[in-house]
Amino acid sequence: MAKLYYRYGTMQSNKSNQIITTHHQYTTQGKRCLAYTTPIDSRSGHKKIKSRVGLELDAEYITDDIFVRVKQEHDKEKVYAVLVDEAQFLSKKDIHNLSDIPDLLGIPVIAFGLKTDFRNELFEGSRVLLELADAIDELKTVCQYCNKKATLNMRLRNGVPINVGESIQIGDEEYVPVCRKCYKERLELV
Repeated sequence: MAKLYYRYGTMQSNKSNQIITTHHQYTTQGKRCLAYTTPIDSRSGHKKIKSRVGLELDAEYITDDIFVRVKQEHDKEKVYAVLVDEAQFLSKKDIHNLSDIPDLLGIPVIAFGLKTDFRNELFEGSRVLLELADAIDELKTVCQYCNKKATLNMRLRNGVPINVGESIQIGDEEYVPVCRKCYKERLELV
């Protein structure tokens, strides 16, 4: 039975590298795998997934007709998996459309993304994935400050932690992974 998987982690938890590695594992076995991302995150360039270690993968953008597009591709040539990067930016409707792929086409969907924003609030896509996914895995990394497991994302402005602003602000250097204790301590100092 195909499943909807959600693999989440903080910034710097190796999400993009994992999606590229997963794609490589399928394709080196001769198994066709489709990769998708969102146009919201333009750091890697147009229709690209790029990891901090320098690996990159061509991808298509998620659209409202994702189920139809995957079905058409599958009808042309068997698709063994659908991979989705930056899934936190997807809408509730997008996630429901993705969940139809394993349910109706028998193709596993593996979505990667952040769980929460820098205010520790769930993104819409993450919330719906946590509700619907058949399997949920946490990708781990360490706290920027104390070396414990990081569970939150902290936004910095000029090196100073902040917890105000728009939920979505694309960036790399502006965010650090932190544990809950360091998150609270650093924000109290502000």
